[in-house]
Parts: sequence; structure tokens; C-alpha cells
Amino acid sequence: MHFLVYFIVSLLLATVQTTLLPVFPRLFAQYDLLIPFVVFLTLFRSSIGRLPVILISGSLMDLLSGGSVGVYLITYILILANFRKVTVYFHFKETVLFQIVIVLSVLIENLIFGLVISLQAWSVHLSFDAIAVLATQLMWALVSSPLLYFAFNSMFNGIDKFIIGGLKEKI
Repeated sequence: MHFLVYFIVSLLLATVQTTLLPVFPRLFAQYDLLIPFVVFLTLFRSSIGRLPVILISGSLMDLLSGGSVGVYLITYILILANFRKVTVYFHFKETVLFQIVIVLSVLIENLIFGLVISLQAWSVHLSFDAIAVLATQLMWALVSSPLLYFAFNSMFNGIDKFIIGGLKEKI
């Protein structure tokens, strides 16, 4: 049941990211909406069902984005691999931890994108436009992460109560 909900949310976020956000390229600078979702799954949800959803989400974003194949998939797998045990070692407030990991994940994604572009062009080009895009993405990561944490936490807690409540016998 959780896998189905995770898949539907990732499909909705991928659809919004590939259809609505490109309409405002300067405003959103291609901020990846699936990063907060992958981070939330990695940090605060059980390990059951999250790897297949992350693999499907990464593959779906690679297919829909039209970019280099495997970039989103590698990014999401690296996020999962790097931050899956963070809650054991760091004891911040959940929203602060979520925000820090999202900012680090945006940096990882931009590093991977830059590496792929450099390998395709066989040279390294730094530009002010790339720095402006990164700054815009980091700003959106800082602004949207508390809101997305609250939305994901409320939604998944409600779904958990619905699933557990549906399994209990009625007296």
C-alpha cells in the first residue's frame, strides 16, 4: 500500500516538474521537486518500498526530462546511499535536518549535472548563469523545505492512520 502511495506522489511531482515549472524558467530555475520527496523517504520512512520508488522516479525523470540518461537516477541513488543513516548520527529537529539534507542534495545534483556536461564537452566551463541557477535552486530549497516537510509528514501520517485504522477490528 505504501509503495502505491509513494509511486503516485512521485508521479505527480514528476508531472508538475516537467510540465508546469518549465513555464517559469527564471523563477524556478529547474528546481527538482523530487529531491525533497526522495530525502523525506530516505530520512523518515521505513526502508520497505522506498528503493523501487526511487529507482522508478529516477528513471521516469530521466525519460521525461530529455537530458542525459541516468543523471536523475544516479542523483537519487546517491541521496539514498549518502543520507539513509543520517538520523542515527545527527539529532537535529526533523525540519532542520530535512532542510540541511535538501540543500546538500541540491548541491550533489548540480555537481553531477556539471560533471556530466563537462564529460560531454571535454572541458570545464564556469559561468555566472550556472551560479545564478544554483543560487536560485538553493533559495527554493531553503524556502520550500519546511512547507514540503509539513505536507509530506501530514499526508503520510494520515495515510498511516488510515491503513492501520482499516486493519483494526471494529468493536
